[in-house]
Amino acid sequence: MDWSSISTFLKHGIHHVLMGWDHLLFAAALIIALRSFWDIFKIIGIFTIAHSITVTVTALRGQPLFAAEVVEPVIAASIIFVALENIVLPRDGVSKRRLALAFGFGLIHGLGLGGALLENLSGLPGGTAGWAIAAFCIGVEVGHLCVVAPLSGVLKTGRDAGGEKFQRSVLFWGSILIALGGTYYLLAALGLVPGIGG
Repeated sequence: MDWSSISTFLKHGIHHVLMGWDHLLFAAALIIALRSFWDIFKIIGIFTIAHSITVTVTALRGQPLFAAEVVEPVIAASIIFVALENIVLPRDGVSKRRLALAFGFGLIHGLGLGGALLENLSGLPGGTAGWAIAAFCIGVEVGHLCVVAPLSGVLKTGRDAGGEKFQRSVLFWGSILIALGGTYYLLAALGLVPGIGG
């Protein structure tokens, strides 16, 4: 595979995440509960490993593991679940249980990402598929980084200035907004309201 093709799949991965508000809402739900860059690295790392697994399996299989009609509502439900968990268990942001959830939901998000990749793999020679998958997955992570890094910086600045009160307020109200966004995506996935990119 030439560098032009690798660049194309890299850009596709970045674009899919930045235009996919469902994936961004889920990442935000994970991030706002965390207090250190090391915690963010751990939980986003687990999420990355998980969705890279199902993206790769889906791409190598050549067809979705589950229908989009099943995957998309579950992705939307994962946003709502994590957001509500932030409210009910505000100190559970980087527990072993939350890491396990990030991995499990990451596998599900990978099913959606894998479906998007499949649309662009058709016609590629078999020997180049591996490069395309790797470039796409790296692009997805670059897309996440474009959102996670500035959001983390803003949250840290706010915590430094506002302390625990800021953290509690952002976690509660931010999670409410994320849960509402997830609810919209659930309704869209069920065909009850118009969908938006992703």
